[in-house]
Amino acid sequence: MAREEQALRGNTVALVGGTLIDGRGGDPHEDSVVLVSGRTIEAAGNRDAVGVPGEAEVIDVSGKTVMPGMIDCHCHISLTSLSLEENLFTRPTVRTLRAVDMMKRTLRAGFTTIRDAGTLNDMGFREAVEMGLIEGPRLVLAGALVQTGGHFDLHYPCGVRLPFLGGELCDGVAGVQEAARKVLREGFDFIKISTSGGVGFPGDSPWYTEWTPEELKSIVYEASARGKAVMAHAMDNQGIKNAVRAGVWSVEHGSSLDDEAIQMLLDTGTYLVSTHMIIQRLSAPGGGSHLAPLCQADAERLLNVHFESFKRAVAAGVKIAVGTDAITAEMHGQNARELENVVRYGLTPMQAIVAATKTASEVCRVDDKVGTLEPGKLADLLVVNGNPMNDISMLQDQSRLLLIMKEGRVCVDRMAS
Repeated sequence: MAREEQALRGNTVALVGGTLIDGRGGDPHEDSVVLVSGRTIEAAGNRDAVGVPGEAEVIDVSGKTVMPGMIDCHCHISLTSLSLEENLFTRPTVRTLRAVDMMKRTLRAGFTTIRDAGTLNDMGFREAVEMGLIEGPRLVLAGALVQTGGHFDLHYPCGVRLPFLGGELCDGVAGVQEAARKVLREGFDFIKISTSGGVGFPGDSPWYTEWTPEELKSIVYEASARGKAVMAHAMDNQGIKNAVRAGVWSVEHGSSLDDEAIQMLLDTGTYLVSTHMIIQRLSAPGGGSHLAPLCQADAERLLNVHFESFKRAVAAGVKIAVGTDAITAEMHGQNARELENVVRYGLTPMQAIVAATKTASEVCRVDDKVGTLEPGKLADLLVVNGNPMNDISMLQDQSRLLLIMKEGRVCVDRMAS
């Protein structure tokens, strides 16, 4: 019987002898045992503390690392290009099938949960993953609200507004309340807003500030009234502060934090979702991002500001989670590059893993289910050939991901190869 069938039928699988990184940030457990029973973790710890049932299927993972499945807190799984021409000539069916392929790539890169930041505008994708109709990570979905003339309002000088990113266009307190209620009615997990402009779209700039404080507070109120939360794209310093004052759950990008903004993040416990990968991508001359010259200049100006801001946030102890802002086909499936980035700019390898597991699960509000390997959590885990504490970049090498398990189901098995 295949391992996948055994896990689905509820038999116990014991991963024995590996180094356990449980996601909580403590020292790794050498010579560990992780018991998976059905969909959940039954036990995880040192071999002398965790017994192996006689009926369990024992998998020897000596010399390998067992760790939680990784989580990307900010990606756009349905986007594969910023090229205006390509998007205009792509039919909706093709866009849908590409999104399905991007989900498969991402799961096989070791990311068992993702939060889509306002572009996968169909709850049916999540249902299809949960039903097993398509292969992909657990989907946490945000519905977007868009200010007139703001980030995601794809209005071009010819008078055309393109709809391919989706989002409810709205303005004023009454307008944002109605739009927020429409998004929440659809069942989205988060509302996505932009409190600053961004890079990549006409008439946009990361140095612009969007929404009034009253509008922002109304959006946050509507979300919290339904037990949901707000994620805020925020690059400009004023936009970051406005978002935190309004009570958003997480600040995305946080590219120009000053001392006051950092202290606000610390005082409120607001999460910072770093997105170095996209800044690198957009700022690279000739990098294939299809940016207009003005947008390219904004991206290049943002580059050093962004990384310095992140270093200062790390030094201050801001709660940081991993997100890629993946928007092109080649970025999907390379999500683990972001862990190398956060290590390069200030985190230790263990902190990077926690940022991509435990803290990321908190950001996505699924920490009651996943993010750490402990009894009662869903069995989302990886078996890595080697120790990422010694070289975090090895998580980018999918040949080293010997076993990928999501809810006790084996999605990738290279243990015999």
